[in-house]
Amino acid sequence: MTMIDRRGVLLGGTSLLGAAALPASSRAQTAEPRRGGTLTVGFDDNARTMDPTFSIQFSERQVLFLIYNTLTTIGTDFSIQPELARSWTIENEGKRYVLRLQAGVKFHDGTDFDAAAVKYNFDRRLDERVNSPQRSVLRPVIDNVEVVAPHVVAINLRTPYPSLLADLADRAGLMVSPTAAERLGQDFGRNPVGTGAFTFRQWVQGTSITLERNANYWEQGRPYLDRVVFRTIPNQIIGMQRLIVGEVDYVDSLTPEHIRQVEGRDGIVVQQARVGRWYSLQWQVDKPPFNNPLLRRAIAHALDRDRINTITMGGRGTIANGPVPPGLWWSSPDSVVHNHDPARARQLLAEAGIAPGTEITLAAPSDPLLRQIVQLVSEQLGAVGLRVVLAPVAQSEYYARTVQRAINFTPMAWTQRADPDGLFFILFHSRGFANSTGYNSPDLDAALDAARATTDVEARRRLYARAKEIVVTDLPYVPLYFAAEYAAVSRRIQGWVWTPDQIPRFRYAWRAS
Repeated sequence: MTMIDRRGVLLGGTSLLGAAALPASSRAQTAEPRRGGTLTVGFDDNARTMDPTFSIQFSERQVLFLIYNTLTTIGTDFSIQPELARSWTIENEGKRYVLRLQAGVKFHDGTDFDAAAVKYNFDRRLDERVNSPQRSVLRPVIDNVEVVAPHVVAINLRTPYPSLLADLADRAGLMVSPTAAERLGQDFGRNPVGTGAFTFRQWVQGTSITLERNANYWEQGRPYLDRVVFRTIPNQIIGMQRLIVGEVDYVDSLTPEHIRQVEGRDGIVVQQARVGRWYSLQWQVDKPPFNNPLLRRAIAHALDRDRINTITMGGRGTIANGPVPPGLWWSSPDSVVHNHDPARARQLLAEAGIAPGTEITLAAPSDPLLRQIVQLVSEQLGAVGLRVVLAPVAQSEYYARTVQRAINFTPMAWTQRADPDGLFFILFHSRGFANSTGYNSPDLDAALDAARATTDVEARRRLYARAKEIVVTDLPYVPLYFAAEYAAVSRRIQGWVWTPDQIPRFRYAWRAS
C-alpha cells in the first residue's frame, strides 16, 4: 500500500529536466496579497461548454479551473498534488485508489461535495448514453467507483493505471454538482456549478465570460479577486495592443515577435512557458490522398523546419522529431528523423505516382501564427511540385471542425500533459477521442495499452520510446517544432501560476494597488 499526503508525487520520479534553463512560471511574491479588484484575461473564445464532462477545447480549461476544483492538481514541475482529494492510498497492486476527501466543501448551489458526488461524476462520464469524450480514456481502465465513507471514495481499476492521478488533475477530475447537473440537463454547460474559487455569472458568446468571487470558498481566505473576466480577443496582436493600453491584464500564446512590442515597458512582465506547445501538421491517413504513406513521407522531407522556426519563432523554438519535447521523464533519443531533403521528396512523390502540379488543400486558420506556418508550408511543398490550395477557416471553428473530421490537412498545436498517456492515447490510439487522423496501428495500440497498464517507470519509458518511433515512422502528424511561447501580464497582477500544461492558474491571483 502506498500513502500520499500533501507533499504530492512526481509521476515517473523525475522532474522537468529541461526546465532549469527557462524562467520560472511565476515570480516570487514578497508583498502581502491585496483583496478586491478585477482580473481581465485576453481570451481566445472558441469555448463550447462549461461542463467539463464534455469539454474538448483548450481555452475552456482556463475558465473551468476557476469554476471547479479537481481531485488532484499539478505543480509547476508536473508533480501531482492533492486538491479535493487531500490524500490517497494505492492498494491491490495498483488497481485500487482510495481517496480521502476534503471535508466541509460545498458546491456553489449549497449542496455538499462528498464521496457520493465523486461517484456521480465518474458514473456520468462512464455512462455510454452520456457520450463524454473522456469515456474512451476511462472506461477501459475503471471498473467501478465505490463510496467507502461520506468523505472516502475508492476507484477500482481493471488493471494498474499509473496515469490515473494525472487524469484527476485534468478534465476527468473536475467535479460538477450532481444536483445542478441533474436539474439543468443539457443546459448545465451554460450554467456551470462547481466547488471552485469563482462562481459563474455570465457568458456572452464571442465577447466575454464573467466569474465572481465565491464568498463561501472552502480554502479559507481565498480567493483575493472580486471577479475574473475573460474578454475575447481576435488574435494575439490585438491582445497585446489591449494589454498595452490597459484593457486586459493578461495575454498568452505569444511568440518572440509579439513580445518585442512590450520589451522595456515598466508596467508589463513577460514569462516564458516551461514547455512549449507541439506544433505539427496533421491529416486523415484513412482517406485519399494522405492514406498514401509515400506522400506523407515526401511532405515530411519537403519541409524546411529550420526555416519555419526562424521565420515564425525567431529561431527560438526547438525542432521536433516527434510529439515529446526534451526534458520530460518519457523523452527519448530520436531514432527516426525526416530531414529536409527536396530531392528525396520529389523521388517519393514519383514513387507514389503523384504528378507535378497535383493539388492538395491545406486549412488556413485565421490565427496569425498558424496562417504564417501554412504560407511557409505552401511555399515549400510548391518547391517539390505540389500545388497547395489554402482553405481559410475561422480560428474559433478550426479545432472543432478538425476533431469532427471535417478538415483533412491542417496545422495543429498540442500542450503536454503530466503523464505521457494523456497525449499519446487521445491522439494516436485507435480509441483516442482526439484521434481525428483516422490512424489505427495495432502495434502502437499494443505499446500504449502496455504502457498504461504497468507502474514500472523504466518499462513505461521504453514503451513510449517505441510508441514515438512508430508514430514518427507512420506520420499521422508531421512534427514541426516545440514553440518558444510567452505570456505578458500587467505588473499589478501577482500570485498567478503558469503550469507546464500552459493553463494559467488564477485562483490565488491578486491585484496590487
